[in-house]
Parts: sequence; C-alpha cells; structure tokens
Amino acid sequence: MSETTTEAAAAEAPAETTAPAQETDWKAEARKWEERAKANKAASDRLAEIEEASKSEAQKLAERAEAAEKALAETRAEALRLSVIAKHAIPEDFQEFVSGSTEDELVAKAEKVKKLIEAQAAATPTRHAVVLGEGTTPSDLALNGDGIESALKNALGI
Repeated sequence: MSETTTEAAAAEAPAETTAPAQETDWKAEARKWEERAKANKAASDRLAEIEEASKSEAQKLAERAEAAEKALAETRAEALRLSVIAKHAIPEDFQEFVSGSTEDELVAKAEKVKKLIEAQAAATPTRHAVVLGEGTTPSDLALNGDGIESALKNALGI
C-alpha cells in the first residue's frame, strides 16, 4: 500500500512549478512611446515645411484664389440676406431669424418673421395719451361730467 500512496501523492502534486512571469514596467514603456511620438511629431513638422517650400508658385496662387472665391461667396450670401431683410423691413432685433442658403429660403423666412411681428403688434393694445388743458385736473375728466367737454374746448381754443 505504501507504493500506491506514494503514487497518489505524486499524482496530486503539481508536476513542475513555473517561475513567476516578469511584470512589465509600464512607466518605462510609456516614456519610450512618448519619445517616439515626439520624434514623429518633429519629423512631421519638418516634412510639412519641406512640402510648403517645394510648392510651385502656381499652386500657391491657386490656393489663394480658392480662399478668395470662398470669401466672395460668403460676402455675396450675406449681401443677399441683408437685401431681403431690407425689402421686408425686418427690425434689427429679429434679423437673426432670417437665414438660408438660397434667395427663396431667405424670402420665405423673412415673410414668416414679418407676419409674426405684425401679429404681435396687432395683439398689443395701443394706449392713447390724454393731454390736460391748463387749469384742468384729472378729476375734471370724469366720463359722466362736463369736464371732458370743457377740457376739449380749452385745448382747441373754442
């Protein structure tokens, strides 16, 4: 039996204990990759300088022309927008709501804003000022008295 217990104990014990794996030094790896990134950035900047210097005069002029055309298009679009705003008499406080890329879009929004402004003006009650004549007090202007009539006569010189 002693042989079987020895064999059983040997079967239960691990065959070989492996040495612990060496852990990675993450700080050292990060520093290494950071230095590589800095070197790549410097090389990229230098390449951009070389490419810019090697551009022909025609390429530089073409880029300037493209930028000028873009600025011209933006200026024309803003001029069109301001023209539509002026035609529809949109107040300055509401001009930001008139936007679009085509004249039809601008006109449609300007008309919509104009209708909203007119609707707001119609809904707001108007107040009339009462001008008192000389020697007239507010108590003289009672609706059921002669105070209004006398105030009007005094004001009109009748």
